[in-house]
Amino acid sequence: MKGRRAAFYIRLEVESAAGGPPQAAGAGMALDHETGIYSCAVSDPGYRQSAMSLLHHRWLAEQLPAWERDGIITAENAQTLRARYMAEPRGGLAQMIVGAVGALLIGTGLIAVLAYNWDDFPRGVRLALALGPLAASQVVSWRVLSRGESARPWMRESAALVQTLAAGAAMAIVSQIYNLPGVWTDLVFRWCVVTVPLAWVLRSQAVAIAYLLGIAIWTIAQVADRGLRFSTPAIAAVDVRLWYPLLLAGILPLWPGPGLRERPAVGSRLVLAATAFVGLLAVAAAAKPDVGDASFSWLAMLTAAAMLLFPLDRAGIAEPLMSKPQVVIGGLALVFTAFVATYEEPAHHLVESVGFALPLGWCWLLLAVTAGAAALAGWQGRLAVLTVAAVAVLPLAAAPLTPTSGWPVAIAYSLALLATAIVLIGLEFLGRQGAARLGGALITILVILRMADADVSLLVKGLVFILVGSGFLAFNAFITRHRRVTASGGTPA
Repeated sequence: MKGRRAAFYIRLEVESAAGGPPQAAGAGMALDHETGIYSCAVSDPGYRQSAMSLLHHRWLAEQLPAWERDGIITAENAQTLRARYMAEPRGGLAQMIVGAVGALLIGTGLIAVLAYNWDDFPRGVRLALALGPLAASQVVSWRVLSRGESARPWMRESAALVQTLAAGAAMAIVSQIYNLPGVWTDLVFRWCVVTVPLAWVLRSQAVAIAYLLGIAIWTIAQVADRGLRFSTPAIAAVDVRLWYPLLLAGILPLWPGPGLRERPAVGSRLVLAATAFVGLLAVAAAAKPDVGDASFSWLAMLTAAAMLLFPLDRAGIAEPLMSKPQVVIGGLALVFTAFVATYEEPAHHLVESVGFALPLGWCWLLLAVTAGAAALAGWQGRLAVLTVAAVAVLPLAAAPLTPTSGWPVAIAYSLALLATAIVLIGLEFLGRQGAARLGGALITILVILRMADADVSLLVKGLVFILVGSGFLAFNAFITRHRRVTASGGTPA
């Protein structure tokens, strides 16, 4: 209808600059049906916001680029909203690096100065030098916290990281002064436990990343030594299979936080997903010391499937794939294992590992978590991740057959990968946002592997490789054109 306008209004409760009672204010947006363009006007510029939280500011700041790109609002409208509802940066990579580098330089300098004269100091002076920087760093952290929301991200990162380094140095020096018993893994464990609250209180991504790396290193070291026990008698009764999940849960007060809405930055998500995956693989290797190696292959697949199917809310599902590293890492691990299982010996070993894994409690826990996550993913319509995760079930289905040869399972995995590729491609053409390029890559790699094993001449292999490579490039060009002219209304993986 020509000239018709539709409008909606965002109502906010604001407080007058003079401290008066809350009054209505907001941002009105109107759609011109002739042009399809939204316009926006912000009312009551003399008021400041009181009820719109920092979280809402950030949400609005994240949505504005997409709204502007899709023509929902104009560039001028977006700038007006940014100026009125300014959001404090999350403390992205640049600010985290600034704070981390500054803190590391200060810490390194202090260590170098103290080490130069260390042998000349009596025990009391050494103890004071160990605890003095820790006390000073706590004062700095208190000053930063007292600034509240006005404290810049780099201030919080620097204060948290300096205090983390001071705490680690104090523990190491005290252990050296008094010749306390223990091994280096004990120090890493205590360091992580003592300093993780700094990540919560100061909202420090650098400390959170250091914590995740620390607990992963500790877990791997415990499993590599096959001790699986602490050297400290007080907690020697608990092994790494229980401790790593508990330590990993220590990051929950920061991500997703008390309100269950805080998401880490993309770089932090990658560290979180990678360290969690490595740590859980170490736990899988330690599931039972005497059969750990024999059961590891299938437990590793279940771990990857659980990570791939990690539950997401609607906002998380709508994010781009590269903003979901758990999906990327879990999916790549499953696909890589499946390709390896297309060969006879690895396929036979994978099916055998099912028999060793099933009696283990950790295996049943993984099965329960994976089944629950798969049910939720199916309810949310995440068909792409369900399709990839299904390759982890194939060894369990083949285990009762107890094949003497691995060829049936290897062939089954080749067919399963082909079916997975077809489904990923088909989802995109059926109006759901699948992973057509990944499907094309799976088919290409599968053909290359089979041709590499084929008993044909080198000339035939070369010609096939040329055809497959040309077809893959043409398919990608077709997908690019298809996405430009077709709007996919499906649900992302």
